[in-house]
Amino acid sequence: MPFHQHAFLKFFDLESRCFMPTKYRKMTTGLICALLLLPIFAGLVGTLLPAFHYFPPLGETEFSFTPWQNLFSNTEFFASLKLTLITGILAPIMALWLALALLAWGYEKPFFRPIENLLAPILAIPHAAIAIGLVFLLSPSGWLVRLFSPWLTGFERPPNWISVQDPYGLSLIFALVIKEMPYLLFVMLASMKSIQARDSLQACQSLGYGRFTAWRKVLIPQLYPLIRLPLFIVISFSLTVVDLALIIGPNTPSTLAVTLFRWFNDPDLTMRFNASAGAISLMLIIIVVLAGWELSHRLLAKLTRAERSNGKRRGLSDHLLSIGTILACFSLLIGLLALVILPIWSLTKRWRFPDVFPASWTWDNLERAAPLLMELTNNTLLIALVSTLLASIISLAMLEIKRVSHGSSQPSSHAFDWLIYVPILLPQIGFLFGLHVLLIHLNLNGDLIAVMMLHFLYALPYVYLTLKNPYLAYHQAYLEQANRLRPCVWRNYLTVKLAMLKPALFTAFAIGFSVSVAQYLPTLIAGEGRYSTLTTEAVTRAASGDRKQVGSMALLQTLFPIFVFWLALVVPPRWTKWRLAFKSLFIRTTRA
Repeated sequence: MPFHQHAFLKFFDLESRCFMPTKYRKMTTGLICALLLLPIFAGLVGTLLPAFHYFPPLGETEFSFTPWQNLFSNTEFFASLKLTLITGILAPIMALWLALALLAWGYEKPFFRPIENLLAPILAIPHAAIAIGLVFLLSPSGWLVRLFSPWLTGFERPPNWISVQDPYGLSLIFALVIKEMPYLLFVMLASMKSIQARDSLQACQSLGYGRFTAWRKVLIPQLYPLIRLPLFIVISFSLTVVDLALIIGPNTPSTLAVTLFRWFNDPDLTMRFNASAGAISLMLIIIVVLAGWELSHRLLAKLTRAERSNGKRRGLSDHLLSIGTILACFSLLIGLLALVILPIWSLTKRWRFPDVFPASWTWDNLERAAPLLMELTNNTLLIALVSTLLASIISLAMLEIKRVSHGSSQPSSHAFDWLIYVPILLPQIGFLFGLHVLLIHLNLNGDLIAVMMLHFLYALPYVYLTLKNPYLAYHQAYLEQANRLRPCVWRNYLTVKLAMLKPALFTAFAIGFSVSVAQYLPTLIAGEGRYSTLTTEAVTRAASGDRKQVGSMALLQTLFPIFVFWLALVVPPRWTKWRLAFKSLFIRTTRA
């Protein structure tokens, strides 16, 4: 081997063959952790200080408990808190119930495969698009009422019902269940191999246990610890969601997150003190709810221990899973109908109640909105692509550092593995408005870079967690052999290791892209209205009553993530064939 090649290989770790010099690992890890934590820390401080009446921009430099006194004397706070607890606790309970029931009913059955294939597209759809579709579907003049009118209901005009934005938050709970149940089902399916579900199910059924009984007594207790953290994410999201609650949630009063959002944007800047105290309260409420959830689970496990081991082959509680299966299928059907109705409204010219379909169709809706849609699309795609690409690069760097630092056999836990959950567990309303103060101080408010960085903050956890298991499970011997044959570490890393990880890379990118497209508050706060996206504009116009324009925005908002997921499925298995064909064509063209 020539001397310069030997020296080059020696500069890199011969065993790990990492793609960056060893001496930079600690510095890179520190920088990335700081990049993740500093904005969150600055945002929390920027929210915590005004909660105690300390806000120098308004001339308040003395600490006091006045914001807390004003908060607890505000009746709207307690009404919003009540709605938040009702919707934020009931929705995860129902989503978990329906996901478990659907899994117990269909796991390992041939007809369940189409449902599994539908999960990824449903997960890719932003929350706002689902909510807008549900409003079009469930409102008094919506498609469901039209389907049964007037032949069954007798309605010639829309009924005077409150089926969406109801004061009890039922429509918001329904929307949260439709959005979060597929996510929990997706997580459960990914965890099934860890508990050897197939063998356990066959053993239970050979002993005479019914399918639902086997799941209730054996499989669900093993599965729950594996999905605890994703379930906590669902609970935190349900308690703090803003865009979904603005579209389909109650508004007199609204949930606490929406109330705080309104207080933060109040022209009276002194309302920021109450809003900051409310945001800190919301974070404490999340901690209390999560602790109560875990305590309830442990108590329930103790109470049902005797019933799980009594040897009975059937049980009355099995009917809960049977009912949950029916409700889960109904929820999936409603979710699909909500998506189907979006293109219908965007192409509608005239659609009177109670007609099931429009009397006439037109492209004029899209043509009139084309300039605005083009601008929103450009902003959405630019922000999503840049933030997701950056999240993918950072994730690859951290995973390679983790693998090299702890060895490739059984990489141990890293501090970054815990820090990565902070952005998705903390409520956005709790620190984004504090971060807004820092952006103003740094003169970055309304800057495109600031918007991209906030999107990156939320795309990074999902990209990293999606890549983690496939990346660390990669058989490193392939790359080591390539480095022995050709000492080009960077080139081998790109053309061998990443090439073999294409399916995981494309899937992680698609998930990060869909997360970025769905961001509402980060875009609104960092962009200050200068950089609107399809999501922010759709949520803003959802209350305008112009269903045609809102439907067009929600349709585009839905199509782009689904298209990227489709590419993630289609491109990886055909990549090598296309690359070789293009290379052959290039060689022939060059010779000619």
